[in-house]
Amino acid sequence: MASNEEQLERMLRRALVPVEPRPQFVTRLRGRLVHVQGSGGASVWTLVAVGAGLVLLAAAWMGLALRLILAFVGIFSLLGNRRSTRASPRAAS
Repeated sequence: MASNEEQLERMLRRALVPVEPRPQFVTRLRGRLVHVQGSGGASVWTLVAVGAGLVLLAAAWMGLALRLILAFVGIFSLLGNRRSTRASPRAAS
């Protein structure tokens, strides 16, 4: 088994050649990382957009809740009308 492992290691050494990145790439990457880490808090426009999104989301939920409440009231009123018409038959003319 040791020979198989050694053979595998030799094959991997030949196939996987270490690569050194160019210095320009390293400096640009470091500059981007510093910029991202030190970018600070959210801008005013981001806060306005998030606030407007939350207001729209709340309005949508309130509209859905109102529609559901009105649907339940309508269903209960229809059921109430059916019960009242069955309980008291109309007088024949």
